[in-house]
Amino acid sequence: MRKPLEQGRELFAVGACLAGLGTVAIGYGGGELAANLARATACGVALAGGEVRFHDGSCAACGVWIAAFYGFGASVFLRQTEAGVQVDLRDGNGQEVHPEKLIPIGSQPSVGSWDYLVGTDQAWSAHRVGNMPRGRGLVCVSGPAGLSMAAMRLGYDVSDRSMGDVPVFSADPEGFALTVEWGNKTFHPAGIDALDAAVRFLTEPRAIPAGGRRAPELR
Repeated sequence: MRKPLEQGRELFAVGACLAGLGTVAIGYGGGELAANLARATACGVALAGGEVRFHDGSCAACGVWIAAFYGFGASVFLRQTEAGVQVDLRDGNGQEVHPEKLIPIGSQPSVGSWDYLVGTDQAWSAHRVGNMPRGRGLVCVSGPAGLSMAAMRLGYDVSDRSMGDVPVFSADPEGFALTVEWGNKTFHPAGIDALDAAVRFLTEPRAIPAGGRRAPELR
C-alpha cells in the first residue's frame, strides 16, 4: 500500500490540473483514507480556481453520469480496499484520463468552492429508467445501489440472494459493466453503464415471469 501523504500530494496536483477542465464531480467509498484523499483532490481543484461537486453516489459510474448530466469537465472516484485506494479519473465524456498527461494550469487569481450533491444514486437510476415500460417479476441483483434501484423502478422485486432460476444481474464494483445469468445462459448486455444495460435488457420483449420460477426461452 502506498503512503497516504505521498498519494495525497499527487492527488492534490491532479486536482489542480483538473481545474482547467471545469467543474469536477468527486466521490469516494470504502474508508477514511479514500475520504481524505478525495478532499485532497478537491483542495487542488478549488485552489487552482475550479469548482468541486462532492456526491454521495456509490460508484464511479454514478460520478460519470453526474458529470455528463450536469456538463461537468471531469469526474473522480476513489475506492478504498485492502490493497489501497484506487482512483477512477475521467473527463466529462466518460473517457479515462491518465494523470501524467494532465497539464497544470498555473496560479489563478481566485479560488473555487465546494458543494454537495445528495441522492445521486436515486437520480441516476431514475434517469436511466425514464419512461421505459414497467415489468413484473423477481430478479437477483449484485452491484452498486443504483442497479437495485433501477430494477425496482421498473417494477421488479429485488433479492440479494440467488434463488434457483431467478435471473441474476451482476455489475462490477464501479457500475460500468453488467453480466446477466439466466437459466443456463450468460449475457453481457451493452450499455452506457451497468444501469443502462440492465434497463435495456429488462425492457426487451423477453419478459421475466412473475416470481421468476420458470426458465423462459431466451434468444
